[in-house]
Amino acid sequence: MIRVLRVDDRLLHGQVAVAWTNYFKVDVILIANDKLITDAAMQTAFKLAAPPEVTLSMKSLAGAVMVINNPKHSQRKIMIITKNMEDAMYLCNNTDEEIKDVLIGGLRSSKDKKQINMNSYMGAEDIVILKNMEKKGIKLTMQADPTSKKLSGSEIIKIYESAVI
Repeated sequence: MIRVLRVDDRLLHGQVAVAWTNYFKVDVILIANDKLITDAAMQTAFKLAAPPEVTLSMKSLAGAVMVINNPKHSQRKIMIITKNMEDAMYLCNNTDEEIKDVLIGGLRSSKDKKQINMNSYMGAEDIVILKNMEKKGIKLTMQADPTSKKLSGSEIIKIYESAVI
């Protein structure tokens, strides 16, 4: 069972490994990222960051789709992590409606992105993806950690539309 898909450009770090793993009571962290599967140093770092009681799985996007769609994993409590909204949408579009909640976390600033909250910036393409996910019935929220203010998808859009680059 997919508990949540988290979008965080740092993928796995202490806050995700501890706070969100405990909050969602997951037993598997599935990192879906095409670059990660060829980066041995990053894989080692993530293995060290993962809590010992949680199984860490690192897959390409296509590999993650196979895991998510495999019925043998239906009893697991899985948190998926992607680096960006595009990868999150790819997983949502290629899985059997298993992903119902997307939690947007840290997304760094870059050209043409607007600040949504203290840790997250989004561009026009991110907002289009967010709106498409909502049309599919996926619940989107933005929250840095379980104790911080939670923004809904509509609040994210409203902030984006009123923000200036």
